[in-house]
Amino acid sequence: MTRDDLLRTCTWDQYDFANITVESALFGGPVQVQFRPEFDSGRVITERMVAVLNDFLALSPAELPTIKQLLWADCLDDFDNINYGFGPDTGEPELVVNQREFGIYSAEDAYAQSNLTCVSIPEEPTARHRYGSIDFEPTWASHGCSIIMKDGQLIGSYSNDWHFSKYEDDEEAPAA
Repeated sequence: MTRDDLLRTCTWDQYDFANITVESALFGGPVQVQFRPEFDSGRVITERMVAVLNDFLALSPAELPTIKQLLWADCLDDFDNINYGFGPDTGEPELVVNQREFGIYSAEDAYAQSNLTCVSIPEEPTARHRYGSIDFEPTWASHGCSIIMKDGQLIGSYSNDWHFSKYEDDEEAPAA
């Protein structure tokens, strides 16, 4: 998809975010995409943002197990660390109680209990890499869970909000 294609077909909201629905091979159907220009930059879609969209569109169903594993890892982390208030303390580990109460015992379960909301593509003009996130609302995390894309690769998950600067690895200095 080109920048001109996007500008012709997107709709802009009150926050100057551009929205479009695309057909995703990864998910086998339509997915909402939101382009998020920097605050006060106006209605902007950069070539880098278009490249991130094309990175997402290039993801195939073969990547779905990675999505499931990343959601599962986020779920396990939350289950280990959050007391959701399920009844009196029985002495069982939080993980055991939470798995039973949510009915989530595998990556498949975690994916089944996660609602895909959209793909978010920020402007990120100072980043060295291309970033986007595939955003979910899982039953175990009211704050959400985002699967992070970096240069077309699924690299991790992040809850509550994403800060792509944390994924900017230091480039190795050339040998002297």
